[in-house]
Amino acid sequence: MADPVAGSGAPRAVVFDCFSGIAGDMTLAALVEAGASLDAVRSGLARLGLPRFSIETSRVSRGGIEGLHIDVRVQEERTYSPAEMRALVEGSGLAERVVARALKAIGWLERGEALAHRTGHPHLHEAGGVDAMADIVGAMLALDDLRVERAWCPVVTVGAGTIVNTQHGVIPAAPGPAAAHILQEAGFALRFVEASHELVTPTGAAILAAVAEPRAATIAPSAHGYGAGTFDPPGRPNALRVWVGEYEATPDPGSQVVELAANIDDMSPALLAHARDRLLEDGALDAWIEPIGMKKGRAASKLCALVPAGEEERFASLFHTETTTLGVRAAPYRRWVADRHIETFESSLGTVCVKVSSWQGQRRVTPEFEDVKFLAARHGLTAIEVSRLLQVELDQART
Repeated sequence: MADPVAGSGAPRAVVFDCFSGIAGDMTLAALVEAGASLDAVRSGLARLGLPRFSIETSRVSRGGIEGLHIDVRVQEERTYSPAEMRALVEGSGLAERVVARALKAIGWLERGEALAHRTGHPHLHEAGGVDAMADIVGAMLALDDLRVERAWCPVVTVGAGTIVNTQHGVIPAAPGPAAAHILQEAGFALRFVEASHELVTPTGAAILAAVAEPRAATIAPSAHGYGAGTFDPPGRPNALRVWVGEYEATPDPGSQVVELAANIDDMSPALLAHARDRLLEDGALDAWIEPIGMKKGRAASKLCALVPAGEEERFASLFHTETTTLGVRAAPYRRWVADRHIETFESSLGTVCVKVSSWQGQRRVTPEFEDVKFLAARHGLTAIEVSRLLQVELDQART
């Protein structure tokens, strides 16, 4: 295997190829297979103060794919709360980047379980076990050993129609509720396929959301690795592939987009709003309604949608099927998009997800409004009060 840390000195990245889902053990195994030091992972995990466990590895075949399987064997099982998990990570003395990434993953795990069970204090059950801690922190140690600066994931394959039996009871696993909330909130594109078992676990989804951007990627690969899951189901290789390599950190030249628009004067506001929502549901980058005045003084509306170049015809068809317009016009544009990702922040009111955007060195942090509403309802405050308090605490944390 090529040396994954050799190269020109350009920044290094990982691309997650989730062709058959993702789980915590699969992620750690894939990164080790791609060149991360298992000794470094074991040494780092020993600093967490977990009950005794061992990490065993084996070469296995999953659907014709040879990969590395990692088995975390726990001698004394116990379940940690999110607060206990964070305390172990923060008190470990591990590298700052390892700690930050692990805390993000724990935050995503907590958020996913909280949304799934509609509670501000979720019990993690399987997701809070010793093996889950080893998977989460172990993956971050492996990424650090590979000197990975950024990560991307173009699409996540999830199962459809699968039912599993957990400590929460019988639940759908396409994916399960907690993993589904994590993937949706983090903005990953999903590909649905028939599967006989759970393809995406909450731990795998949380690790992915903590480190990977949901977008296409271009790298010069120097290594790749397969992480194999425990099961070997028929018809589908139960494995995850990661690519490790260098990427060129160049300014974004801008992406081509097209604005579609139609003037409409014979539809109700409710139907127009429905048409706008349908455009967004089908993948429009943005959609909106503008008030306009037409001939003979008639009040009207202009329905607009921003769509990727090359997909104009598909979205124009939606205009024609969902509205009364007789024509749709198009105008090409180029847009520059700031880098953005989701982090978790421990506020005085509770855990909140924040959107972090950056452009040419300028960084902006904004609380997710769904979390603002959630905390407002929990504490009997107005959304304005919560938003102002969070912004003050975020500003103080940056100084």
